[in-house]
Amino acid sequence: MKNQTALWFSNPSLSVVLTFIAVWLLGNFLLVAAMTDFFREEVAFSKQLPVSFLMLLSTASTLKVIRNYFKARRSNRETQTG
Repeated sequence: MKNQTALWFSNPSLSVVLTFIAVWLLGNFLLVAAMTDFFREEVAFSKQLPVSFLMLLSTASTLKVIRNYFKARRSNRETQTG
């Protein structure tokens, strides 16, 4: 039996993907706003390395959720037609 708590990441629905993207956009926007003193300064990713690393990791996990959604969608289509 699959672990129910991991299904939102390994087999996400469209609403989970859209929610994840919205949270990712909001989070990264707020991180950039904090890094730049609400856009009064330039973005200096080298000066803010930990924050840049957080943004990179959040982007990677968002892309993984999107990829898992399309994989699950494709496998569902194959099982329905085959």
